Amino acid sequence: MTFRWLTLVTLLVSTSLMLSCRKSGFSGTKSPMDPHFHENGPWFEGWYTRIVDHAGQRDFAVIVGSFVRQGVKFSDSPLEGYVALVIHDHKTGKTETVEGFPERTELQASGEPVTKNPDDKSNANFRWQADSFGSMTQDSIDLKFPSGEVFKAQFSSTRPIFPDQPWVGPEGLAAKLPFIWSHWFIYSLASDTNYQFSKGSTQITGRAVSHMEKNYGSGFPSSWIWLHAISENGANRLSLAGGPAPVSLIQPEVWSAIFKTEKIDWVFLPGIKNLTVTRDIKPCDGEFQITILNPLKKLEIRAKGSRSDFVGIATASPKGWVKAGAHENYNAHIEIDAYELNLLGQQTLVQHVSADNSVLEFGGTHRCPTMKL
Repeated sequence: MTFRWLTLVTLLVSTSLMLSCRKSGFSGTKSPMDPHFHENGPWFEGWYTRIVDHAGQRDFAVIVGSFVRQGVKFSDSPLEGYVALVIHDHKTGKTETVEGFPERTELQASGEPVTKNPDDKSNANFRWQADSFGSMTQDSIDLKFPSGEVFKAQFSSTRPIFPDQPWVGPEGLAAKLPFIWSHWFIYSLASDTNYQFSKGSTQITGRAVSHMEKNYGSGFPSSWIWLHAISENGANRLSLAGGPAPVSLIQPEVWSAIFKTEKIDWVFLPGIKNLTVTRDIKPCDGEFQITILNPLKKLEIRAKGSRSDFVGIATASPKGWVKAGAHENYNAHIEIDAYELNLLGQQTLVQHVSADNSVLEFGGTHRCPTMKL
């Protein structure tokens, strides 16, 4: 499928952003990574962290979240929770998942209950906690599952998409639009990490690099694709997501892509004019291809994962948590080609990156209907 962003879209985004900023005044003291406040449900907050240990040939993903049901006030909600640990062994290709659905969680910002939206330009200072499972902050994870898995991690040296504007995420200006009901924010593309994992007699410690992000809103979009790849020490980093825009009426497809290497620092955001996207989605074959093109740059990405390697992860809907709302493959292979274009349209390959042990995710109606996870 091919589509173009028109100048009108950019104008709408910019105008709505200015109105929203004037109305809110950005009165707060926190970071976009912190919990948001929505007076009535449905509303969710979810944090995703992928911890990749290339030397140890393993990676972990941690997901924690809280949900306010429709018709329930934020202040009265038990904040029904979700917590998951994904364990992926690079040597065997095996992926295991452990999940929990705590009946009650607690959200804090700057040590206090959440009563307002975060400000853009302050440091993150949040805490998610479920008494029966543990906690997560911007600096650490400390979780224990009833089945015996214990996972802890400590983070440092955040690397945002835009170092000079760390509050700007992959939505760009669109993050402030009041009519968009599902949001995505990347806190760090590669944070230095120490971690500890144990279960029974198994004890693992290591150093890793971590990707840290969050989703929040009334629920996840109707369908989406998400990709993640990272090389040793975070030298090469890819984050991509897209699908129908989470708005009430017309839903054009929107895509965000961040590709950073020692040679390249490319960011494609929604709402940018003269951007052309062509994609091919084959969830039952575990395949996804996309080409993102503007007058000066072209990014080609091909991702493939074996059908047998997918695992189910819960996602939020307006009615609550949906088991296996997303199908993820942590054993995916991704090929990336980055080209520069001249005024005649001729292209020059700037860099080719090949990444094993990457993540390919099909969500919502983009899941394979015959894949039962």
